[in-house]
Amino acid sequence: MQIANPTGDRSLNEVARVGNTQRVLAQLMDTLDVLRPYFADGEINEIMINGPDDVFISKHGEDTKVRVKLSAPNIRAAITLIAGLMEKEVGEKSKQRVLSARLPGFRIEALLPPVAVNGPSMCIRRHAARVFSIEEYVASGVISEKYAGLMAQAIAAKENFLIVGGTGSGKTTLMNTALSMVPKEERLFVIETVHELKITSPNAVLVECDDEQGMTARRAVRTAMRYAPKRVIVGELRGPEAYDWMDAANTGHPGSAATIHANSASRALGRLENLVLMADMGIPHEAIRVAIADTLQWMFYIKREGSKRAVSEVCRLHGFDRASGDYSLEHL
Repeated sequence: MQIANPTGDRSLNEVARVGNTQRVLAQLMDTLDVLRPYFADGEINEIMINGPDDVFISKHGEDTKVRVKLSAPNIRAAITLIAGLMEKEVGEKSKQRVLSARLPGFRIEALLPPVAVNGPSMCIRRHAARVFSIEEYVASGVISEKYAGLMAQAIAAKENFLIVGGTGSGKTTLMNTALSMVPKEERLFVIETVHELKITSPNAVLVECDDEQGMTARRAVRTAMRYAPKRVIVGELRGPEAYDWMDAANTGHPGSAATIHANSASRALGRLENLVLMADMGIPHEAIRVAIADTLQWMFYIKREGSKRAVSEVCRLHGFDRASGDYSLEHL
């Protein structure tokens, strides 16, 4: 039960939760004290702890090894602290050796032995500090005026789209920008494995999937369809939920969007086919391709080269040509 806080808008329970988070963060900084300067440097995107005394940082797109002494017990203690804050169990008392978590400003992935061969490891990724406007992205060269116009056109017309790219290419920050252009009166249902997206819509439901809690990505998409959203957003399509997202996007939720890993805009189609096949619905491959062509309209591909990120390819999907057995695809 929550007890109203007469001195403010937040409940005492929330105040306690925030206080506990700050306490754990302070303990975490003490445990990883040698990394404190890298946490404080806002230009560092990732801190990669490969194992004891083996740490790299990513800054301006360049990975650099840093000379620090970081013991296995300290790394393990940090992972345990984070797991406790997330109300998860990892380590010797649990079968779990993998932890996905989020802290204010950061996303964390961690591994423990025997899964981690060289000792406990962590990858700490910094979230974007804010949502960049499409105008800022044009000014900085991340996206051309032409491609920005096409993205705005897709969103205004409520056409379904994918943001495509590799790991660390900037898919999430570009999705933030895209979603900031959705009319504020439209209700969003946003599904992520680990919450990263910065949603500016005043009417949005944010769901973080957790298989242990019974909220798989597939169930989350199905739940979305009962929440009366205008658009269904999936932070990353990575499994059979791709089938459910397509079903949602094609049945009354136009303008839905997701990110997907692929090495080009056009190759995202093959990747999407493979994910839909994972749903094991017994649908013939050609029927899946037809369904994709009926559902998806746009693909925006962003890539990273060194320290620079740029939207380098945009494709418009016009349908599926049964005569040629291929997609009708326009490269813009």
